[in-house]
Amino acid sequence: MWLLLLLANGWQLPELNALRCPAENAAPLQFQLVRQCQRAATTEALALESTPTLEACMKLARELRGLALNYAPGGPERRTNRFEQQPRDAYDKEARKRLTVFEQPADFFNCHVLQCPQNISFAGMLNDSRFDYYSLYGRPTALHNISCVPHVGLFVFYTRPASYLNASRSCSHASEFSGSLAHVASEARTYALSRWLFEYNKQRAGEQPVPGIFLAYVGLQFNSSSSLRPMDYRNAQQESLLCFLYRAWHEGHPRSGGSQANASCVALTPKGTWQTLSCERELPFICEIFTPARSSTNRQLDTGANAADACY
Repeated sequence: MWLLLLLANGWQLPELNALRCPAENAAPLQFQLVRQCQRAATTEALALESTPTLEACMKLARELRGLALNYAPGGPERRTNRFEQQPRDAYDKEARKRLTVFEQPADFFNCHVLQCPQNISFAGMLNDSRFDYYSLYGRPTALHNISCVPHVGLFVFYTRPASYLNASRSCSHASEFSGSLAHVASEARTYALSRWLFEYNKQRAGEQPVPGIFLAYVGLQFNSSSSLRPMDYRNAQQESLLCFLYRAWHEGHPRSGGSQANASCVALTPKGTWQTLSCERELPFICEIFTPARSSTNRQLDTGANAADACY
């Protein structure tokens, strides 16, 4: 699709060969087994379904852009929840009967598609020997200031200012996660991340002196040595903005002509717009956390605090 769009806008094939765009047939994201005999709370589940296989549940989660899931594989050893206390009397049994299907999803659905994965505390986990818990991000990182954007991913907001280069290095060289400055070339990403800035400022409106984040670096930069055209801004993966349809430029931006060399890095505003400015300017910044490499699939099982004991 992006290839046809660029050809229609007058790009030549030699230029297109040098232009890096996202792979059109990228491998599907893999859900990693993180906790056995536990399930995450389904208060904000995207879907509660019954699927014949784990693969079908994962496919549904990808279609709905869920970031985690619970799945009950069934079988004779996992048909009942060994952790569950049986109703003590007739009153308890009657109260259980009055619950709706969606108030007791584990009894009726074996596939729960979740908006967000659990953080390092695993506070939302329930012992249930019928289920296992999977996440696109595998075992959680030790950081506590991670923000989940439903349907999109996990992000870390750094309020301590840094230049664009140092911000980029902080994201890509972090010891707690693998990541980069946040990719914002979609309406969902730009809106959600700008909303975080807006809420951050709103919560601190009464403090003195009044703090606030009105610009935060994200992963877009014009580099005269690699960019092919004036609007060829690149993200952290060197994918061109020209490969994407979405734009959110602030009025008067991006800078062009002779001023572009001095204002070639992009920052996000709380209003959901992008501004170009000097890369030497120190600003807060937003990192995006990557999902684990496929080769690390077998290393994501978590047996830490509040993990379920062997249950089958």
